[in-house]
Amino acid sequence: MERNKRKTETPAQYRENLKEKIVKVAMREFKSKGVRNVKMDDIATALSISKRTLYEVYPNKEELLLEGIRLDEENRVALMKDYVAQNNPTVMDVILKFYHTQMEAFSQINPVFFSDLHKYERVRNYIQELRVVRQQNTLAFFKRGVEDGFFREDVDYAIISQMGSATMEYVMDEQMYKQYDLKYIFRNIVLVFLRGFCTPKGLSVIDEKLNE
Repeated sequence: MERNKRKTETPAQYRENLKEKIVKVAMREFKSKGVRNVKMDDIATALSISKRTLYEVYPNKEELLLEGIRLDEENRVALMKDYVAQNNPTVMDVILKFYHTQMEAFSQINPVFFSDLHKYERVRNYIQELRVVRQQNTLAFFKRGVEDGFFREDVDYAIISQMGSATMEYVMDEQMYKQYDLKYIFRNIVLVFLRGFCTPKGLSVIDEKLNE
């Protein structure tokens, strides 16, 4: 079946499909075992392709990991945009959707994966670029929350945004996931931050829906 399929594909189509398969399998392995614990040989074997073929598509592990991180981010953004477009949600709905999405992701990822990311310079640089973009988007989001009466007016959300990023960095740098479940850590961070800047109106939504 696979052989017949290849006969109907152009070389460009075959290469593009192969790239997608490689990234999918690689990220599955990286997330379950940690990046450092997965060799390019392991990925080639899982895909039943030669190591040479793998290196022709992705010259090294960092390039492959970077592509996987980029695709994950694109998928995450697309998921949230689709949710917003279809549901016309409030700010609190969006926060809770993001919370539950992250909790699901954490349940499927070995925490070592996150700590390994910082060992690759290009990946670190990309994550830093993402952080800047996210902080800009977050400030606009917080502004809307204030206007809608869910968030307090007397809070500096630029500080809150930076503190949120710094807190998760600390969790990974200190490898707190070895002592506590990553979902448990994330839940506690979210609870503290949310309850700190929400108005009574926002708190009522949290108390009603966070445990759904």
